[in-house]
Amino acid sequence: MSQSNEVFLGKKNSVARFNLTTKEAIWSVGIDGYPYILSCYSDRLLVQGTNFWGKYFHIMINANTGEQVWATPNYYSTNAINCYITPHYYQGNIFFMNAKGYICKLCGDSGELLFQTKYKKWYESAYLITITDENIYLISKKKTFKVCEMSGECTEVHELARLSKDKITAAYGNGVDQVALFSVIAATAASGDGAAAAGGGDGGGGDGGG
Repeated sequence: MSQSNEVFLGKKNSVARFNLTTKEAIWSVGIDGYPYILSCYSDRLLVQGTNFWGKYFHIMINANTGEQVWATPNYYSTNAINCYITPHYYQGNIFFMNAKGYICKLCGDSGELLFQTKYKKWYESAYLITITDENIYLISKKKTFKVCEMSGECTEVHELARLSKDKITAAYGNGVDQVALFSVIAATAASGDGAAAAGGGDGGGGDGGG
């Protein structure tokens, strides 16, 4: 997106790139439902929202032209993403936590779900995704896992165990290209517009792990 006086706006059934100076849309595209979270990476716009039945959708749009690049499978699919996510962009792909607390990878070009890996016991709290220039980690107060970028296999890194005496509540790695501003969800939920359902998943942050 250029540095001109333009913004992305979402409303019922549409998303638009809007010029605040001319008060005109550069482009506008139809969306089946309510877009609640907009985040940019390079020349792409990721749109997250819910349809009229409260089911989640994720659509990638070319930020310059408004053309749809891909959309994730609908909620009937076993590969559907049934939650809002915090996208961690790494080498052109998207890593995130789903509602079950699995580490997942989406192909940045097609939106295909490449893996979803269960890495922890059911009674453990969620971990934080932390990406360096070389590795993808899942970090908590007690344990750290290294994630294989290609397969999703998670291997515990014993030398990085017990990094902190206190619960880790936030993490950010220097290898991440961009992370969505997840506070948008809280703001939307507070407005009463229907995004409160985001509480069904941790979106990729969780509570820092056990």
